[in-house]
Amino acid sequence: MILSLRIHCLKRRYGHKEAWKRFYRDIDVDRPVEKTTFTVIDTETTGLSPKRDHLVSIGAVKVEKSLSVDISTAFHRFLKVNRLSREAVEVHGITLRDLTDLGEEPREVIDDFMEYAVGTVVVGFNVEFDRRFIEKYLRSIYGIPFPFYRVDVLTLLRRKGVRAGSLESVARTMGVPALGVHSAVDDAYTTALLFLKLVTPLRREPLKVLPLVL
Repeated sequence: MILSLRIHCLKRRYGHKEAWKRFYRDIDVDRPVEKTTFTVIDTETTGLSPKRDHLVSIGAVKVEKSLSVDISTAFHRFLKVNRLSREAVEVHGITLRDLTDLGEEPREVIDDFMEYAVGTVVVGFNVEFDRRFIEKYLRSIYGIPFPFYRVDVLTLLRRKGVRAGSLESVARTMGVPALGVHSAVDDAYTTALLFLKLVTPLRREPLKVLPLVL
């Protein structure tokens, strides 16, 4: 009921905008989990505040309708920024020199990511952190909020009674390999493996059994 009301309010407010029409898709929450496509995301940033800080990279992988990860279509892009603190570099290892070589205009990266994720349910490890940063750009560029249904792996873990920690520590606890932690696409892949472990027992249940938010 709350989710339906949220959808109704968003449609009334943003439904006339071309970007909303382009990126928003209704999702059938009665569809089985195994027949849904998920986009599992991770971001690296210049800091922890969406108001003051900026995106450095976005990584994503698709979990297809068969509940398998499709690495061949992985998304991994870098964004140009003007400044990068030493603390941020120590966290993710991405330097200004890297971004001089690899960084693209934020509008181009955000546009391509939105096209990549359209029509899917977005999944993340603390997904609201990633959502807030991406939404900062969406509001600036298109004047719309983040338009995708999403599921937080941390909420799924709490449902199973698993204590939250870092992605690496939770992956180890769950017997999932953690690849290059703090590479956005590698973290997205690790998160996808965690997500699969948590939702495979629910694969024939309707999507609405998952903690969906919009």
